[in-house]
Amino acid sequence: MASYAPPSHSDASTELDPGSLYRVRVSEFRPKKPDLTFHAGMDDSGPTVAVAKFQHFSRGIHIGLGNPQAPSEMVWEELTGQSKSHSKYRWEMEVPTSSGPRRQSFLWKRTHHVGLEGHTWTRLSNRNYKLVEEQSGNILAMFMSNVASYKESGMLQLYVDHGQQFDLMVLATVLSLYEKARRLKCDELRPVCSNCSKRMSSCRYDSATSLLWTNDESRSRPRPNKSGSEGPPGESESTFSTTANSLRILGKLNGDDEPQSVACLNLSDLELMMHWCNSTYKALSRHGKTDAIWQARVPEEALSHPFLMHGLLALSAIHLARTRDEVKRAAYVSVAVAHENQALAFFREQLSDINASNAKAMFAFASVVVVYTFGFLHPSHAPGTDDPWACINGILQVFTLTRGVQQILNEATSTIRDSDWGALFQLDDYDDVLPDDERSALDRLHEMNHVCKGQDPAHNSITYEHAIENLADLMAAAHQGVTSVRQACRWAIRLKAEFVQLLQEHQPLALVIVAYYCAILHRLRDIWFVDDWGIRVLKAIWQVLDDQWRPLLDLPMVGTFGDNSH
Repeated sequence: MASYAPPSHSDASTELDPGSLYRVRVSEFRPKKPDLTFHAGMDDSGPTVAVAKFQHFSRGIHIGLGNPQAPSEMVWEELTGQSKSHSKYRWEMEVPTSSGPRRQSFLWKRTHHVGLEGHTWTRLSNRNYKLVEEQSGNILAMFMSNVASYKESGMLQLYVDHGQQFDLMVLATVLSLYEKARRLKCDELRPVCSNCSKRMSSCRYDSATSLLWTNDESRSRPRPNKSGSEGPPGESESTFSTTANSLRILGKLNGDDEPQSVACLNLSDLELMMHWCNSTYKALSRHGKTDAIWQARVPEEALSHPFLMHGLLALSAIHLARTRDEVKRAAYVSVAVAHENQALAFFREQLSDINASNAKAMFAFASVVVVYTFGFLHPSHAPGTDDPWACINGILQVFTLTRGVQQILNEATSTIRDSDWGALFQLDDYDDVLPDDERSALDRLHEMNHVCKGQDPAHNSITYEHAIENLADLMAAAHQGVTSVRQACRWAIRLKAEFVQLLQEHQPLALVIVAYYCAILHRLRDIWFVDDWGIRVLKAIWQVLDDQWRPLLDLPMVGTFGDNSH
């Protein structure tokens, strides 16, 4: 039997039997920490025995048994989603049998209709799970949520004895599902999330930490599920605009960093503004014609728009954090997070009314956010930097947010294209010409796209075709020396939502296309916020692809690592 208490000061306790007690540390939005950390004993001083890392752009969860301080002794398993409704998750592990250890697969299935001995079932218990052996269908464990208690969230019963490691794996997987479902259920309404209020839970997405680039009126309210079938109340409990879905990541990443108070400008702010005018503005400027805009006119515009002023200061702080010594880095990151949170709070108020008076500020802030995200999410800051998927998911977060600014840029551009900021929209001229080796490599991508379509009628060849054509345009610009941050961001901004979804599903052809993009990013490595993004992600993609797909990476691998790259 195990009881699970809801997160209180980010921790919880569980008890499997009188001799087995665990403390579970819950951590949200902190890139360097697992989402769940299991300590043996009654407090955090006990040794770490398991961790769980949520894959925030897929339905997968990494479960590690052991202590991360001894990585060679860790045993990692994947808890993978088997349905879009988050109602079924699969995992494997080795268990003892009469004929010796054998690897078996298990399924956690979400259900509304289970009860435990000595506990009353209620329809309000909407996060119940049953564990079944995949091959036989036998029920091995049950978890029932407890909506009647604020101090206790659920009870777990196990019906088999496969040893302590199996028990710990069962506990880690079901608590990961429970915690992930708890986070998904927050509808982020202001001032208090309605779902969290009903559950009497502390809402983690308060106004200071959540990023919704849309008005409350622009999204539908959650609707209760009327179906009696197994599964969660429904994926469409709340419908967000495309922009909101894409951009809500940033505030969540910022949320746990305990930002400093920056109610008014001070000497620290003056330092940041000086750094902007002396250096940081160059991150967004392409050449001399745009230097004056980003160096002087944008800060001047920010005097009338607090969200832009806070955005400039946030980016300057991240720039300083990335380029100054380690001693000051944490302080600058904290200041950056504080300014960005305030910027987002002010910015949301303007989203529904982009007009001539705020178009310049909206455009500038959307551009600043993209650069801020590259700098803030740099893979050297990510958890488990030796994990290639962590690195790949990092660039995916950048793509998701970059796509989200497209709508804002489109609306603001029409207003300011003919203004004194017009130089920002002048594209560099180049011919659509590629050397033979690059053209041949792209032809192989097109050919593989057609092959995949022939093998699978559901293969989204049109979306892949669009991404490859945009890649060809970016490569042509790079070949003729027109390699700029704007060009690199333009490719990411033009990605279709369907392509981002394919990346979230870790589709091999989508990863191959991103590998080519990373080779272009590598040419921008001298820019502080790009740095080694390209080489890190390209290496990670090479590691996760099998021998069927690796030959398609010859061009970017040789171009980045040299002839001995393989």
